[in-house]
Amino acid sequence: MLSELLGGAPVRAALVIYDPPTGAGTSPGPERGRVKLQFNPERVRVGKQAVWDRSRAPSNGEAARAQFVGAQPRTMTLDVFLDASGPGPSVQDQVEKLLDCCAPTARSTASKPASAPWVRLAWGHARTTAFLALVTRVDAEYTRFGHDGTPLRAQCAVSLEEVGGTVPRQNPTSGGDGPVGTHLVVAGDSLAGLAWQAYGDPGRWREIARANDVDDPARVPVGTVLVLPVLEERVAGGAG
Repeated sequence: MLSELLGGAPVRAALVIYDPPTGAGTSPGPERGRVKLQFNPERVRVGKQAVWDRSRAPSNGEAARAQFVGAQPRTMTLDVFLDASGPGPSVQDQVEKLLDCCAPTARSTASKPASAPWVRLAWGHARTTAFLALVTRVDAEYTRFGHDGTPLRAQCAVSLEEVGGTVPRQNPTSGGDGPVGTHLVVAGDSLAGLAWQAYGDPGRWREIARANDVDDPARVPVGTVLVLPVLEERVAGGAG
């Protein structure tokens, strides 16, 4: 059956919203809320762009050799459908929560530097779309209203941009600096399980523990954001 091929019952996606880090920190603050998607996105668009410089053109008319300048942050766009037919926050409250992600939090404004909340699309074991990001744009279109004018349904187009710094890698065993990504610990998680999901080897939980200064792998609090580091390639038949 199709449900078996797709892995059983669908996992509901949510846009998790965090306080921005204080000062020059690189990890998000505590979770400040989430927008639970009533319907999972039908499509999510992820993009990344490299910048190349060809200004040093040769005099013989040939095309200039490209010089790598840098990599732009990942971007992602997704549609969020909100409806007031079920229990939970109102459509207006959910839209306001998304719009608030485009402005600095009061705490960050007071402490400097000012920063908007950080967000992450949490959707089961998806990793390519699970990077920490800033909301750059929200377009909400209300499509249904109550008799008193209260919005009852909305379609929101949400644009995200990676917060920057070290970027996730596609191949977790390709070597080099930087994390594969991040993971928000939920009930039932284990470092061995995360190592299996990220690297295909549960025995590499020690590298995750080392990268996050975890002393007791059996006592990682729910809500902790773990960095999943890039690992050096193991050489078959090598010493030690």
